[in-house]
Amino acid sequence: MAFYPFTDTEQAYPRNQWYVAAWSHEISEKPFMRTVSGERIILYRQHSGTVVAVSGLCPHRQMPLETAEIVNDQIICPYHGAAFNPDGVCAHLPFQNHVPDGMNLKSFRVEESAPFIWLWVGQNDRADMDSLPYARELSPVPGQNLLFGMHSFHVQARSQIVLENLFDQSHISFTHPLTLGQRCAENGPTKPSDIIEKDNYLAFMRLSLPKGTDDALRAFFPDISPQIRIRSRSELFGVSLVVAAGSEILACDAEGEPVASVGDLVFFHAITPETDHSTHYFAGIMRNFALENDLVSTSYAERNDHVVLEDIKVLEAIEPCLAKAAASDEPNFVTDAAAIRVRRRIEAHLMKESSDAALI
Repeated sequence: MAFYPFTDTEQAYPRNQWYVAAWSHEISEKPFMRTVSGERIILYRQHSGTVVAVSGLCPHRQMPLETAEIVNDQIICPYHGAAFNPDGVCAHLPFQNHVPDGMNLKSFRVEESAPFIWLWVGQNDRADMDSLPYARELSPVPGQNLLFGMHSFHVQARSQIVLENLFDQSHISFTHPLTLGQRCAENGPTKPSDIIEKDNYLAFMRLSLPKGTDDALRAFFPDISPQIRIRSRSELFGVSLVVAAGSEILACDAEGEPVASVGDLVFFHAITPETDHSTHYFAGIMRNFALENDLVSTSYAERNDHVVLEDIKVLEAIEPCLAKAAASDEPNFVTDAAAIRVRRRIEAHLMKESSDAALI
């Protein structure tokens, strides 16, 4: 049976891909354990600052290594003292010279692109740097923009439904009426004005109708025009990094035509499979206005956390009901178009992995 919500594969998510394993600030010279793609993985920094990722269980008696010491960049197993180099090779045993077969830790390809630590969870020889997701908006420039509200969540639901939810505009009025407000008019969410699709990128662009500038915006931008429009976007980088509801405020002329960008607010999400039925969710915010105002940061961050938790509540309610669900039998709404397009894109990756595996 196909793994919901896919129709042609029993696999839950692509494996020869990059996923966020941690925030950059989480990783130090002490072991950090996280389960990604069903594997317990240890991450730590060498003295040089380079991040290492290896399997998190000692092959001898399966001792978890999150309490291990790091000595001269080597992991020392806290049970029997086996020492492992950063590449996972067992370099030393305390009471014998011979290292038995099978004593090496699995090493993972890892790349740091702040604010994230990226992990290639598939075959190391297939690691593709060209497919490493990169969103320029997430690279802060002092004095020009601010990165804040970086939090991690755990979701007891499969990664694909978490991912698709971020491209579903129609649920906002019903799942988030207090935090995000009524976003849907009688005819539903604003339809994309443009869809951009590339090898490692998919985006849905939307431009709102002109509306009067409210007092809240005037507090941030005293010289703003009487009318504004909002340019929003939902972007998928690779298979797991999403800029959802990124909003750019556009000043308008008397006819309601955009004349200048006033401010940009970006909400980003990294969705990482922990197991087939659980997910790590990394969420953060970036803006290029009111950079010194800590109250603005706190307000946006608190609201974003509430929004994510509202989504998680719904997704965790759905997950137990999917054991026997078949996407091929499920009705779809017109407003599901963007999420379904994301689903088809991910399923194409899965089918390619299956085809590549058959050729080996």
